[in-house]
Amino acid sequence: MTPAILRRLEIFCAVIEAGGATQAAARLSLSQPAVSQQIARLEEELGLVLFARANGRMSPTESALVLYEEASHAFDGLERVVNLARDIRGLERGLLRVAAPHSTAGGLLPRALQRLAAGRERLRFDVRLGRYESIVGMVAAREVDLGIAKAPLLAPGVEAVEIGESGLVAVAAAGSPLAARPVLRLDDLAGEPLIMIGRGRPWRDEIDVAFRRRRLPVRVAVETQSVASAVGFAAAGFGVALTPDWFADAMTRTDVVIRPVDIGIAHRFLVVYPARAGSRALAEAFAEVIREVRAENLGCSA
Repeated sequence: MTPAILRRLEIFCAVIEAGGATQAAARLSLSQPAVSQQIARLEEELGLVLFARANGRMSPTESALVLYEEASHAFDGLERVVNLARDIRGLERGLLRVAAPHSTAGGLLPRALQRLAAGRERLRFDVRLGRYESIVGMVAAREVDLGIAKAPLLAPGVEAVEIGESGLVAVAAAGSPLAARPVLRLDDLAGEPLIMIGRGRPWRDEIDVAFRRRRLPVRVAVETQSVASAVGFAAAGFGVALTPDWFADAMTRTDVVIRPVDIGIAHRFLVVYPARAGSRALAEAFAEVIREVRAENLGCSA
């Protein structure tokens, strides 16, 4: 159906609802001849006589009344679609698809989405977890609406809003002697049993390089693949876990202590969204709630 036919159907419905072409013309801000012309063209296109003309008046035929019933329902449906789109755009309802690293699943992501959903009872979430490369790929392919990624962002087809920078923290069992030091440095960690995220990841590679440059010994007690498990091993007394500060689920735990690690390593994090999708405002809202949760986490760990 072309936009022209839709417009003629709209004029047709207005004529019936207003009781005549003159009244419909006033409602639609058209001239009466323009309304009559559009009705005549609609009759020609549909092959139906919609109005009987007599004494300058237009009376709807039986065919017109049947057509009006269906057309009015159709326009009501179109209005509902437009209103639904407006609600989705304003996050009032609909399905929001989000991709994030596994390390956010235990704390940061649920709390951020809870805050985003506040006052939006009809908003639903589809959450997918993965590594940064797969997250960016899902966003570029429009399989998700938003993703959490790490800079630099090299993939085409995505745009980004910066969340902020994350450094490292050391997580140790409650009662650890390290808790007496407000900030830890490489010398403090040399020879300590460390719990490290698996090799091949940027954080881990940079930590290894930092120790080598200072010619300090590295004692790895546990290698694992997630922040949550690293924190769990630290709580169990295996050693000191080195993790990004805003991913550590330990921020809400009482069985560990957390201290900043000043070794010159920090990464920038982003909310990414499909290019040309008109989603920047949504990405900015998501980034803002993540910043808020992170600030609360850091406050609790002080």
